Amino acid sequence: MGKYATPSIRHGKHGLGTRNDNGERLADLLDSRRLYHGNSLFEKPDQRRWTWRSPNGDTTNEIDHILANRKWSLLDVAVLPSFDVGSDHRLVRAKVRLNQKFLKKDYHQPSRPRRPTYDITTLEEKISEHDWQLLDDPTADYESLCNGLIRCAEPAARPTSSLPPRLDQRAKDLLRRRGEVKRDPQVTHLERLTIDKACRMAVQESLANRRRSALLQTAEKRQSLKKKKFELVDERTALEDSTEGRERPAEDVKKRDFYTKLFRSDVPVPRTPTPPPEDEPPILPEEVKYAIRKLKVGTAAGPDNISSELLKAGGDSLYRLLARHFSKYLSEASIPEQWKTSKTILIPKKGDLTDLNNFRPISLLSVVYKLFTKVIVNRLEKQLDNFQPSSQSGFRRNYSCLDHIHALTQVVERHREHQMPLALAFVDYYKAFDSVEINAVLNALASAGVATKYVELIANSNERTSTTIQLFDKKLSIAIRKGVRQGDTISPKLFSTALEDAMRQLGWDEEHDWEDSTDIRGINIDGKVLTNLRFADDIVLFSSSTTELSSMLNDLDEVGKKIGLKMNVKKTQWMKNRFCDQGKVTLEGRDLQEVTSYIYLGREVNMVNDLQAEIGRRKRAGWAAFNSIKEVTSQLEDPKLRAHIFEASIIPAISYGTEVWPDTKKNATALRTSYRALERALIGTTRFEQWKKEQRSTDLRQLSQIRDLEEHIQRGKHRWGGHVNRRQDDRWFTRLTHWIPRNIKRPLGRPPTRWTDYFRKNISQPGRHWMTVAQDRAAWRTCGPR
Repeated sequence: MGKYATPSIRHGKHGLGTRNDNGERLADLLDSRRLYHGNSLFEKPDQRRWTWRSPNGDTTNEIDHILANRKWSLLDVAVLPSFDVGSDHRLVRAKVRLNQKFLKKDYHQPSRPRRPTYDITTLEEKISEHDWQLLDDPTADYESLCNGLIRCAEPAARPTSSLPPRLDQRAKDLLRRRGEVKRDPQVTHLERLTIDKACRMAVQESLANRRRSALLQTAEKRQSLKKKKFELVDERTALEDSTEGRERPAEDVKKRDFYTKLFRSDVPVPRTPTPPPEDEPPILPEEVKYAIRKLKVGTAAGPDNISSELLKAGGDSLYRLLARHFSKYLSEASIPEQWKTSKTILIPKKGDLTDLNNFRPISLLSVVYKLFTKVIVNRLEKQLDNFQPSSQSGFRRNYSCLDHIHALTQVVERHREHQMPLALAFVDYYKAFDSVEINAVLNALASAGVATKYVELIANSNERTSTTIQLFDKKLSIAIRKGVRQGDTISPKLFSTALEDAMRQLGWDEEHDWEDSTDIRGINIDGKVLTNLRFADDIVLFSSSTTELSSMLNDLDEVGKKIGLKMNVKKTQWMKNRFCDQGKVTLEGRDLQEVTSYIYLGREVNMVNDLQAEIGRRKRAGWAAFNSIKEVTSQLEDPKLRAHIFEASIIPAISYGTEVWPDTKKNATALRTSYRALERALIGTTRFEQWKKEQRSTDLRQLSQIRDLEEHIQRGKHRWGGHVNRRQDDRWFTRLTHWIPRNIKRPLGRPPTRWTDYFRKNISQPGRHWMTVAQDRAAWRTCGPR
């Protein structure tokens, strides 16, 4: 397997030597069979890691492996060097945790309540007939509103189609028969054992049939298999702790102290004076209706028990009712106290799950509160987006991750082709959304020109807030004094506005005098300076030297600290190409880790645009997606439905980001090979069986009825190419696509394959350049796959 700088979900980063082709095959096996590589999960010295020695004694390798289907059960994997087995291999030992007592406690949970549906006519009629009151106190007013909605919803509720019963009639009859056998003194011990075994087999078969039936019905309705599997789960995973569950009171104290410190305000930020507030237009029922249409169904209802399904079924009467209450809260710039409390769930990220830094706290808020903030953010969206530069593409309409992935790969491609120095720094903030100071957010909103009434409303929404975190059996109440709540619809806009307001102090994006270039940082792209690209808090900095890059990082860190942001020194990394100087990049005097590749917005980037590692990631993503649907596709008889589920799950995973890949035969072959392996797994055959039956790939395609991956990728590349060239707002990916360094002569020789070569080869003709054709949407559609 070799050493691997970035661990994946299936293997760790520890190993011996470099990974070869057999290691890649083993990695594919782990993904396809959903196994974990035990050797790489534990750090060992090299002399305690090798498992085989060559006959001449000069070469050692790690070729014996421990694979497990449950990662949590492995406590240690090590070689026993002193145990002589009379072979050129050494014995590998794995320590496994098997503790049924803690498993039963950690994994038991009651069944989840079923979500009712609502009769629209009945609910709207009840809302119209109810005597609604508009109280002066927002807290009492909202309590009255919730009680009224719940009373109106009760007669309109309709039970949802529940899951099939866990036990079928045969299993129930056998369990009843076992009770009779147990009570009969004349029954022999063998008969008792026989009926026990029959009951166990019947229960297992009944549960399997129930799960199979529920998933097949979901697939036939073309609904979400992921949600249905979540419904069928009868166990929960408790938060891991280093004490294996025996010291939970101490662990509760530790985690309470951690989140209390995290949400405590540490940086004093004075408020900027704002003009006196003026009355804003009242909220219209049409605004409420539009925001409700955007609500997701199936989300948690919140502490007030008002679900999104109820709001969607309320009709015009509910729109008018909520508009009146929302307008009152807006006019008074005050929200109910119920909206200031939330429940926080911890979503695990990559890394050691015993470290609380590797969890993302998500706030479960009232659905009505999220609806209210959605109405507010709809009013402020255009104003806040205009405050952002084109380098920020996070949580903005008509922007995507692909914008910055394309821009970054074009920068690397040009610098490699023209042999120009390039250094990149990938900034990681420590708990960015939870660390930004509220006053810094409010000052940024005032700088963006947001009306004072909205600023005061947002200030009130973040005063005296609190959250509860349930780690094990005890709920912990934590006061929140800083940060924007992850889970709130307005939080991304608030954070990006505060970050932009802070970065404007750097003056990086201002107009510069190119004759006096001593104060210019970044790289010159046809007269415009590119210093950074941002997707919310994911920032990459650009420079042509390590000294300048260090200065930019420290300047950014300084302005970030003023609003509460702190860079994570361990995760902030940098890399350079071979034409850059050999200096170090430092942050506050500490050397940052230099890497040869970095995963940016889901795409692994390196300085030579080598896609082999990224192709390996796409393969593993494809197998992971297939394993999530294999349970259903293996039982479906309808080939069209099976193909639909396969395409909806596999193609997006395996083709992510391919729109900006250069078109090479090697890349196409690698993806095609993996796609055909997935296709064989879909129809339940193997490569040997295919060879034995003398079947060609076209024969398998007729059986599977799935779309061709290469055609899908080419259509996506063609659409993206037209989109890039038709943009008129001077975005970075358009400017960089057209960029040719004018003051540097390209070296002799054939350059590496460019992204634009695909279009020059397939579209450009004498007297007609592909960029010119792309300006006309109708002409562009006729000259390529679509």
